[in-house]
Amino acid sequence: MIAHKLLLTMLATLALSACVQVPPTALKETASMTMSAGTYRPHTLDEYPDFTPEELGRRMLKLIDSLTSFDELSLARVQEVMRLPLHEMPSGTSHAFGMHLPASDWYYVFDYDDKPRDPDYKGVTYRFNNKKESVDMGPVCAMDYGVYVTALQRMGFQEREDLAQYDALHPWRHNERTGQLEEAPSQFRRLPVYFFTRNDVVVQIVPRREADVPDEKLRHACVESITAMRFGKR
Repeated sequence: MIAHKLLLTMLATLALSACVQVPPTALKETASMTMSAGTYRPHTLDEYPDFTPEELGRRMLKLIDSLTSFDELSLARVQEVMRLPLHEMPSGTSHAFGMHLPASDWYYVFDYDDKPRDPDYKGVTYRFNNKKESVDMGPVCAMDYGVYVTALQRMGFQEREDLAQYDALHPWRHNERTGQLEEAPSQFRRLPVYFFTRNDVVVQIVPRREADVPDEKLRHACVESITAMRFGKR
């Protein structure tokens, strides 16, 4: 169910891939906490100077930690903990808030999805987007993969290697006898997506290398997205 519902785009390997203070403007805008679909747009730090990538990351972790049971996840809980001026999207089943860092072309977005007729659809995601495929994540990597994992472990979440996911490679080889190319036996590689569970809450983290060069950035794992959803069936 996890793989079919909320699994994000994966990269082949990590090396190759890769106390909340609310400003006055936010308090005014969050009076109703939800805006109409037509007003949605990415915001900037000029509007919300406290809404840095790491601040939203801390709020995301706080929201996750507040869920002793996944049934506690609701729009009201999201509003209470995240304290963001969420926008109701046209689908009516999603609320989102996005920020833009103009100097780096990075966007970071928080989403709350809830499809009443499909309880397994519900979840929250905090993700980073950039139109360029190969770009330095440094501007949005103040909280890297290690920070998120350490925080989750302190909350009592356990890493679940048994939930690891793999994709199949279908390599070709040259047959010396026939001189033809033929498909070799399938090989499998682990996808860089990691799962952590506590009770019936599962957190999925998709890491991404900070940059292709130099080596220290290639080996440094940032976070492309973090998602919290229901673990198991009702």
